[in-house]
Amino acid sequence: MRQQIEEAPVPPALPRVNLAHLQEITHEFGIWQHCREQKPNARYGFSIDDEARGLIVALHLAQREIEPEFAARLGRVCFDFIEKAARPDGRYHNFADKNCQWLDSVGSDDSFGRTLWSLATACAANLPFAPRARAVSLLERSLPLATGLPYLRSQAFVIMALAQLPGYADEVARELSERLAAAYEETSSTDWRWFEDEMTYCNARLPQAMFLAAQLFPSETRYLEIGIESMDFLLKAMRLAGKGAGYAPIGNDGWYRRGEKRPALFDQQPVDAGALVEACMQAFRVTGEPRFRKAAHEAFAWYHGENIHGLPIYDPRTGGVCDALVPSGVNCNQGAESVLSYLLAYFAFDE
Repeated sequence: MRQQIEEAPVPPALPRVNLAHLQEITHEFGIWQHCREQKPNARYGFSIDDEARGLIVALHLAQREIEPEFAARLGRVCFDFIEKAARPDGRYHNFADKNCQWLDSVGSDDSFGRTLWSLATACAANLPFAPRARAVSLLERSLPLATGLPYLRSQAFVIMALAQLPGYADEVARELSERLAAAYEETSSTDWRWFEDEMTYCNARLPQAMFLAAQLFPSETRYLEIGIESMDFLLKAMRLAGKGAGYAPIGNDGWYRRGEKRPALFDQQPVDAGALVEACMQAFRVTGEPRFRKAAHEAFAWYHGENIHGLPIYDPRTGGVCDALVPSGVNCNQGAESVLSYLLAYFAFDE
C-alpha cells in the first residue's frame, strides 16, 4: 500500500436513496429493460444484464435494511430470472420479451460475466431470497466456461465475481488476471497506458479488476502497478478540461481511439459514470490514496449536474436516471441500466 501523503478530505454527503422509479419498473418476471421517459416500455422486455445488476442492488439494500420488503421482492425477482435463464451447459439466455419468452439461444459474454458477478455476490451474502446453495450450484456449472471468455470486460467481470470468494476458484481468477495484465503489458506505452487500442464502454471495469486481483494475489505486485497506471490514465482521459468541473464518460458516439486528440463527448452513459465511481472506490480501498476517493465523488457528481451541460441526470424526486447525455441535453428515457448503475455507485461509497 502506498503511503498517504495528504489528509483525506471529508467527502460530500450522499443524497438519500430513492427507490420509487426502480419499484415502478420491477415486474413479477424481472426489471423492465427500457422506459419511455419514466414509464416502462414493455416492447423491449427484459435483459439478464439488468437482473444481475438488480440482484446486487437488492443485496446491498437488504444488508443495509433499506426498504427490506422491496429489497426481498427485487432480489427474489432477479434471482428467479437468472435461474430460469440458466442453460444446462452453464451459459445463460439474455433477452426475454414482454410475454417472458426467451428471444435468444444464448446470451453475450458480457452478460455471462455480469451474471457470475451477481451470483458470487449472492454467495457471499447468503440471504433468503438468493441462498448460497442455489447460487453456488449455478456458479459451479458456469465457471468451467470462464477461462474461455475472449473479451477483456467479460474476464474483468469474472475477476470481480471471484474476488468476493477468496479461496474459491482462485486458479480461474489467477488465469484471467494474468490475461488482463498481459493485454496491458502488450498494448500500453508511455503515452497510452491502457489494455486495448481503444477505450469503449465500461472502461473502468478493467483497472477495477486489477485492483481486485492485487487483493487476491498480493505477491503479484504488477497487478497493483497496472491498476494504478491504467486508472490514472483513464481519469486523465475523462477529466473535463476547460469545459467545467468533473469527469465526462467516454462518449459512445465515437469512443476514444489511440492517437486521437480527445475522447468522443457524446453519448455519455450513466453505466460508465457508475463504473468509474466503483473502480475509484476500489482503488481507494486498496491504495489508501485520497485522490481516488475524491475522483469517485467527482464522478458521482456527474449524475447531479457536474457535467458538460450542467444538467442533472438523476431525478431526486423519483429516483429515476436519464439514459444519456447527448449534444442537445439529456435523453429523458430512464431505463433499468441507468438507475441500477446509479445505485451500484451509491453503495460503493460505504462497502
